[in-house]
Formats: sequence, structure tokens, C-alpha cells
Amino acid sequence: MAAFDPVKDYAQKVQAGKIVAGPSVKAACARHLRDLDQGSARGLRWDLTAAQHAFEFFEECLRLRDGQFENQPFKLQPSQKFVLGSLFGWKNDDGSRRFRACYDEEAKGGGKTVVAAGVGLYLFCADEEPSAEVYFAAPTKDQAGIAFADACGFRERNEELAEVIRPKGENPIEALLYKE
Repeated sequence: MAAFDPVKDYAQKVQAGKIVAGPSVKAACARHLRDLDQGSARGLRWDLTAAQHAFEFFEECLRLRDGQFENQPFKLQPSQKFVLGSLFGWKNDDGSRRFRACYDEEAKGGGKTVVAAGVGLYLFCADEEPSAEVYFAAPTKDQAGIAFADACGFRERNEELAEVIRPKGENPIEALLYKE
């Protein structure tokens, strides 16, 4: 029996109209399903294990820092799994990631910033990329600072992350670095 694939499940539900989505999400879901069938002819492969590694990092390592969900584990929503799965699960024949950038447009409070913070930490310390550098950019420094504050909060709430990542600077922290 094949492992449950939450990315494929989400794409199928969007395509069947069971999940309401806009035209861009519908197109991404259609592409995902099409590429599961035909992508290998174009040098693409779906790596569910790689996608699950990202999901596990979020759900097992990250604890939220604010509001009603403070200190709760980061439980990914199906749409968030679709985005993360697309980013980390699709590979080229050479094993490199198919997608190297992501544009995520959601309503305020939809979780964009906190997901971006988690992706940044994942790329920084769990993606096995040597000497990874991750930057947050936004229309204003304050907006980028929110994502960075979320990343710092994730570090503070996980002993394993705190053991390998050190803050540079104090109040405000200006960077997160590997401990040497």
C-alpha cells in the first residue's frame, strides 16, 4: 500500500471542487497532478520522502510564538503542505530542487510570515545544504523583522535548535548563526 500523500490529496480535492481555490491555486494543483503522470518524461520526479521531511521539521521542531496558539506545535494546514511539498518534494533528475522560489499571496492572518520563518530555518539547518544563507525580505524592514522574530522564537522554543544556532547581537538580535 502506498504512503498517504497529502500534497496529491490536496491537489485532487481542489481539482474536484471539494476545496475552494482561486485560478492560480487550481492551475498549480493541475500541474502537480499532471506532472505526477508525465513529469518523468521532462526530467522531473516527485520525492514524497523529501516533502515529508519538511513537514516533520515544521510539526516536530517548531512551536508557535504568539497569540492563541503560543507554544503549540506548528500543525500545517493542507494548503501549507501543498506549498511546502511543492517546494521540497519536486526534484530534477540530478536531485536538485525543481522550484527555487515561491510566491505566496494570502489574506492577512493566513500564516504566510510564520511559514516563511519556518522555511528559512529549515533551509538554514535541516536541508543539509552546506553553508546555507537565508535572508528575509519584505516591503519594509519591520515586515521582514516579523518573520525574523518568528524564526528567533522557533529557536528559543526548541532545545535542539538552540544548541546549533546562536543569536548574533542582543535586543535586537541581528542574525542567527551556526554555533562553532
